[in-house]
Amino acid sequence: MQRVIGWLTAVIVITLIFGSAYAALQQLGRRSANAAPAAAAAAQIQLIGSQMTAPRLELTPDSGVFVIMYGADDKPVSGTATLHGSLPTLPPGVLQTARDSGSDAVTWQPEPGLRMAVVARPAAGNAVVVAGQSLTPYEDRDRLVMIFLAAGWLGSIVVLAAGYAATELLRRPVHSGEA
Repeated sequence: MQRVIGWLTAVIVITLIFGSAYAALQQLGRRSANAAPAAAAAAQIQLIGSQMTAPRLELTPDSGVFVIMYGADDKPVSGTATLHGSLPTLPPGVLQTARDSGSDAVTWQPEPGLRMAVVARPAAGNAVVVAGQSLTPYEDRDRLVMIFLAAGWLGSIVVLAAGYAATELLRRPVHSGEA
């Protein structure tokens, strides 16, 4: 029984190691999705007063970095992205949190199948600058990491099972055919 407990403990440890690696890599990837929007928001805040001249692109799962300025009334004023032809509206709580705490970084899903990493920062006149980008490339990478880690975990479990089976076979006494 003690041998079984030892092997089961090894399985649990391997599972915890691979699970922790996945959680850490997933969080690292998700947080890195905020880097470009944060830089774009900071740059736009410094350009307050000048109109955004970049062409407006429709938000899609392949959207690159976009910037939208919201007024004190939480309505979009200008921006580089549209959703169904008009500037998208973020939930007011995101904008208020940015005003209250200096920034807010959230995952925003304006509609099914369209997930964005957005960073909101307060600007002059109680305005808020929001920058974001699609999470699709990050989620695709996350799935790939999960597949690699699951394969590594499964391989480790197979090796442990083979080791356990070999140990049990070697512990059995050898019977000779002589009587």
